[in-house]
Order: sequence, then C-alpha cells, then structure tokens
Amino acid sequence: MQLAQMEYFVAVAETLSFTKGAQRANVVQSAVSAAVSRLESELGSALFERTGRAIRLTPAGRALLPHAHALLEEVRAAKDAVDAVRGEVRGEVTLGTLVHPGPIDLPAVLTELRRDHPGVVVKLRQTVRGTAGSLDEVRGGTLDLALVSSARPAVPGIRLTGLYAERFVLIHAATHPLAARDPVELADTVAGDFIDFPEGWGNREAIDALYAGRGLDRRVLTEVVGFEMALELVRADLGIAFVPRSTVGDAAGIRVREVPDADVRWPVQLARAAGRPLSAAADAVRRAVVGHVAENR
Repeated sequence: MQLAQMEYFVAVAETLSFTKGAQRANVVQSAVSAAVSRLESELGSALFERTGRAIRLTPAGRALLPHAHALLEEVRAAKDAVDAVRGEVRGEVTLGTLVHPGPIDLPAVLTELRRDHPGVVVKLRQTVRGTAGSLDEVRGGTLDLALVSSARPAVPGIRLTGLYAERFVLIHAATHPLAARDPVELADTVAGDFIDFPEGWGNREAIDALYAGRGLDRRVLTEVVGFEMALELVRADLGIAFVPRSTVGDAAGIRVREVPDADVRWPVQLARAAGRPLSAAADAVRRAVVGHVAENR
C-alpha cells in the first residue's frame, strides 16, 4: 500500500469523480484509476460503486476514508515537524477568494508571505460559484482556506474567522424615480427591478434575508457575478441594487443611498474545515490574512 494510492483514493472519494480527483491531485486520470484499482486489489474489496459516469463509496470505501485521512495528516505533520527543526515552513496552499475581497490587499498579503515563507506556494482561486461553492470546496478539501461571505454565524463542518463587515448601500441611477425620495425606506424599493448576484453568493443571501425578515417581496430581474457589471447596469437605469459600500468606485450617474431601516452588513470571513487540522503552510497563510486585516483596520 503506497502513500500515493491513499492520496488518489481520498481525492476521488471527496470529489466523487475520477476526473476531478485527478485534477485535484495534478496527475492524469489514468494514473489515478490505476492506483485505485491496485489499492482495491490489495485490500480485496471494491472501494467505489461505478454506475455509468456516477460513482459512490462502497461500505469498504467509507470505512477506509477516515483512516486514509488520518494517515495523510500524520505524514503531513511529520513533514512539518522536520521543517520546523530547520526553521522552515513549506508546502502548497490553495486559497479561495471572493470576486471582491473588500479592504484585503491580497497582492500585499502574498508578497509578505513570499518574503517571510519562501517555501510556501499559494494557489489563489477566485470563486466562480460564490460562497456556497467555496464552503463546499473547503469541506471537501479542494480548498485549504477561503475568503467567504456568510450571513449565517455558524456553518456545519466549517470554522469561520470573522475579518470585517461593511454596510450595504442602495444604488440607483440618478434618473430613477427613487431619486425623488428622501429618505428611501426599504418598502419603497420593492417596486423596482433588482440587479443582484445568483443564489448561493453571500451578498445575495444577506439581502434576501433582509427582505424576507420584513415580509417583503422583491424581483431580481438580472443576475451578475461582478460588481463592475452591476454598477454599469444600474448606471444605465436597468435596475437597482444593494452593494457593499467599498465596491462603489466611479459613482458618476449613480446615487449612493443609505437606507435607514436596512442597516445590514456584508460580512467577510476566512473559512477552514472544522474537522481537519491546518498544515504549517496553511496556518502561515491564515495568520498572514488575519494579521493583514488587523493591521489595516
């Protein structure tokens, strides 16, 4: 039984895909398939049930998975211990990030990490599925850490470290009917067409919860995955939007309003898996992000 077999088995078990498991392990799929087949032969049991393109763990596979995790953690801890004797921190860390990380200057964080820990390689991945997708990837081990925005204070299987929170502001075109209202109350906005992010994104979750909590319905006509596009659509008077204040750059042609009865905040947290210890390299990244936020408050 070889270490690589365990690594590939875990990658496939957590992604439930030989293709995705190979991508995560940075090897060709044939190598992963061959290694898992050899492991099944050595153990005398099938680890996966294969039905067409879908796979799932067998009872033997489910029994093996926690032991495989423990073995890989022990190996990683052993490497960290040897590196610590030499005063080094080494390893690869996959860090997920939001489309807009707010006041976190990620290039500055990565530059400091490279200076302080040259043996740490950070693979930065901007989300394409929002906070819900990032949390799934942290649980599954595809991401070691992730910047997320969860309106919920607790998330199953996740340990959240709060970094900051900023107020949402309402934006609309200077020519929009809401321009004649001062102040604007939340109930005044329900007649408008909204521009927002897709469901599963943290900012969408926070604003949906705001309206639901007041018993109000709103219509999201357009969904985007970038604040720049949202601003351009609002500027063209194609809808209104709630956005974090820091995302409003060029406000020409846009009214930026605080809604007195809608004091809702956009929270940003650093997420890690609750039941999986961080490697020394991942912990160095965690400390760098948290330290950067603390220093720049």
